[in-house]
Amino acid sequence: MNAEPNKSPQHTPNNSPSFRAALKSLLQDIRRTIRHNWLWKLLALFLAVCLWAGLITQDPTLTRERTFSDVAVNISGADSLRRNGMIVLNGLEADTLTAKLRVDVPQREYNTATASNYNPRVDLSRITETGTQTLKILSTATTTYGIVDSISPESIEVYVDNYVTNYRVPVSINQVGNYPTGFYASSPSLNPSIVAVSGPESLVTQIARIYVDFDVSLLDAAAGTTRSALPIHFADQSGNAIESDLLEVTSSDVLLRTIIVEQQLYDTKTISVANLALTQGAPALGYELKSVTASPSTLLAAGDASKLGLLDTLFIDSPINIADRTQSFSVEVKLRKPSDLVYLSSDSVTLYCEITPVIVTRTFDKVKIRVRGTEQGQGFSLNESTASVAITGPQLIVEDIDSSAITGYVDASMLTSNEGELPILLTIDDIDLSNLSYAVSPSNVFVSSTN
Repeated sequence: MNAEPNKSPQHTPNNSPSFRAALKSLLQDIRRTIRHNWLWKLLALFLAVCLWAGLITQDPTLTRERTFSDVAVNISGADSLRRNGMIVLNGLEADTLTAKLRVDVPQREYNTATASNYNPRVDLSRITETGTQTLKILSTATTTYGIVDSISPESIEVYVDNYVTNYRVPVSINQVGNYPTGFYASSPSLNPSIVAVSGPESLVTQIARIYVDFDVSLLDAAAGTTRSALPIHFADQSGNAIESDLLEVTSSDVLLRTIIVEQQLYDTKTISVANLALTQGAPALGYELKSVTASPSTLLAAGDASKLGLLDTLFIDSPINIADRTQSFSVEVKLRKPSDLVYLSSDSVTLYCEITPVIVTRTFDKVKIRVRGTEQGQGFSLNESTASVAITGPQLIVEDIDSSAITGYVDASMLTSNEGELPILLTIDDIDLSNLSYAVSPSNVFVSSTN
């Protein structure tokens, strides 16, 4: 056996001077390289990061969860539901149509995605019957924006009613206020005046009246045609307002929000009733027409301003016949309305005809004066034995008085002593002096006792 040759002692690299020198040289080279090329190396690092990000965003399988709160839920299929004779009465109020979406969004669209990309909605066309219905909230999934993982709430409850239409419903005007001073308005016209109203059966059947509020005090104070577009109102049989956005008013298949009220304003003028040619004929003998009074004596007229300026008097159609009348009376008579007028406050007036007896005065001379009121056996003397009497009263009475029926007298019982001045009084046989008046001359006589 050969003996192994003697080996020299082995040394590790750490212990090798040449290795240490090489390592030191390498580190110096690295430092030198970094120190002299750092801009290029940063650019390379940046490009590497961008390339990595681009690869990540282009991979549709990489998604991130995103939550959208208070998202408005859209409504679809309303027209289809109405064509099927139904309508949602309640449950679609704005404050109830919101939802919370949890979505898996592709990484590349995470920052650009919005809730509208998923179109949360309820489809009313899926409803098949009236009453309370539960509708699922639907969403749209796309490869671009990802899919909706969950929706809260998942569904909503709505109440469905029959959709009906009431045709040929008249529209009325609720007029308030006063027209501008000095103007008259013709009757307002509505366009349209008859409409159709559609909506939930429970509301449409309550409607007893469709109307517009017309405040005429808001009209301009100017003659001419005025047009006002007024909102539509609904009321039930008791006059209570019915308000709902579900009610629709149409005319000739055109949806209406307002009704047009048209009206013509005219200038006005006060015109007097003529006081001539009001009567014909004459009252009965002994009577006269004392006065004729029209009530009202003036009327309000309206029309074109230029034509109104030419009118000052109104006349009655025909005079009143007062032939053989003995008493006052009133009668309604028609007025002759000028063709230029569009309005006259009344087409007739009341005429009051005052018919009174003809009053005359007749004088009677040498009317004897007697003494009355004496005790038996007592005598008196007068300084005047006769007097002149003027009697005034209705002609038919006065002219029928006979002088022998007239008696003048003094009442001796009125004396406070044996003598004195007393007034001359009068009596007429068979005639009531309350309808007459008289004057005696002299009015007094001196009376003295002869006993």
